[in-house]
Amino acid sequence: MYSCDQVMAELANFLDDQVAAEIRRELEIHLGHCRTCQALYDSARRTLTIVTESRSFELPEGVSARILEKIMTKVRGAPRRRPKPSSNPRKRH
Repeated sequence: MYSCDQVMAELANFLDDQVAAEIRRELEIHLGHCRTCQALYDSARRTLTIVTESRSFELPEGVSARILEKIMTKVRGAPRRRPKPSSNPRKRH
């Protein structure tokens, strides 16, 4: 199964329908199991849909790659969430 990094490397091509059938299958398997990658895919796809449906201008070639790069920059720069402390206090001896 593809890793998140492999998915991100191919996601722009996937969105542009420019991947081989085997790669598409691997991406779809990963997206079916990884909520983070699925959220990124959904966000990028929705953004492209909004932009292309506005019909106010023609979408330049490679724009999906640039959008994905900006999304990934934000995701990688976001601080990691720390797990919430347990609600059970530690036993004292």
